[in-house]
Amino acid sequence: MRGMFFMWTGFALAAGMLTGCGNGPVASDAATLDAEGWSSADTVRLNFEVAAPEHRHDLQLGLRHNRDYPFSNVYLFVRLTYPNGRTLTDTLACPLAGPDGQWYGKGSRWIDHRIGYKKGVAFPLPGTYRLDVVHAMRQDPLPGISDIRFALFDRALD
Repeated sequence: MRGMFFMWTGFALAAGMLTGCGNGPVASDAATLDAEGWSSADTVRLNFEVAAPEHRHDLQLGLRHNRDYPFSNVYLFVRLTYPNGRTLTDTLACPLAGPDGQWYGKGSRWIDHRIGYKKGVAFPLPGTYRLDVVHAMRQDPLPGISDIRFALFDRALD
């Protein structure tokens, strides 16, 4: 009887892992920020590898902050550097809370946000790419943000 319990439990866990999570990132990186505040002079550097340049990819940023974060949004300058040195710079306006003040992210003490950065991007070169992220807020240093994350998803698996 005990063996049957473990067999069914193992089957349920395996089925949940295969169906419940979807396709995970093919690359990711993260950086922890200064607890005293994120200075606009402190560039967050995130790296990732592209092994399949023939595929399209989705890029996602993650941001974690506590309840001391004083704004309902954040502006970011993001510079993408290709393996050949070419760069592309974007300015992201990221809403973090609704008009009622409720955070869009998940969590209570620390709020985690997923920020869509680019969808269906083709990376023409295999190799190491770099994202440099700097905040573009008026308050400097920017309090309450603990870390910035990045994830790359392969759309060829959809």
